[in-house]
Amino acid sequence: MDLVVGATGDLGGRITRRLLEQGEQVRVLVRDTSDVSPLKAAGAELAFGDLREILTVDAACKGIDRIISTATGASRGGDDSVDAVDRKGHATLLRCAESAGVPRIVYVSATGFKSDSPVDLARAKATTAEAIRSSGLSYTILQPTFFMESWIGFVVGAQLRLGDTVQVIGDPARRYGFVAVENVADLVLSVLDHPDAQRADIPLSAGSCSYQQIVGWIAKAIDRDLQVHSVPPSSAIEGFPPILNELWSFAATGGMGPLTTPKVAEKFGFEMIRPRAFVQDFFGTD
Repeated sequence: MDLVVGATGDLGGRITRRLLEQGEQVRVLVRDTSDVSPLKAAGAELAFGDLREILTVDAACKGIDRIISTATGASRGGDDSVDAVDRKGHATLLRCAESAGVPRIVYVSATGFKSDSPVDLARAKATTAEAIRSSGLSYTILQPTFFMESWIGFVVGAQLRLGDTVQVIGDPARRYGFVAVENVADLVLSVLDHPDAQRADIPLSAGSCSYQQIVGWIAKAIDRDLQVHSVPPSSAIEGFPPILNELWSFAATGGMGPLTTPKVAEKFGFEMIRPRAFVQDFFGTD
């Protein structure tokens, strides 16, 4: 049986549904305040609990063969801080997994996240990744680049609903790696039993491009005259979550650079959604 932690999120939800469609038994660690009706309807076994509550995590890990964690407190706020979820919560999950004899874990981090990063989320995820590597579990740590749904669809799309100017933190010509959430789910499912994914760190990116290019593609797709305005890395774009501004500033100063990983998709057997194709599909008109 698989345990998915973070199943109420976009990525975790996709992974859960696809595992169930493949006939796998899936347990999900969810809060009793979450809307779990889609997961229940899909056939998931519900384990009500919280990464901050060790007894519930311990119970959820019983009888589990593989843990898949996509959970993060980055955008939650309140008591669900990065420290509580990404650092301490995952330390609890790892302890309970080892105690329950769970043999394998797949953990989703990100490219460029290191223990000495200026961003707390990056430090927390890097700390968790190192603890997993030092554990006795077979592991795969996934390191995707920017999710296109967030860093193109939301970042640019939200601004275009307000006007024709897109603010970009840092140099608009700087290139970043991008990946679709669906491709991250593809990789998660592909690595579960793959011999080349045992005790491995695997980056994933569909391609590299700049916001200048992205805005140009969108302008053609929607037939609008769009402008790009650069703000310094120390700035914050009004209306965006603090963690987004913080990560973008980190990336804009070299923390997360360009990356393309065609051989990963080839090895694990799926087709990558390229950034330009994503833009056309997301912003294109009929």
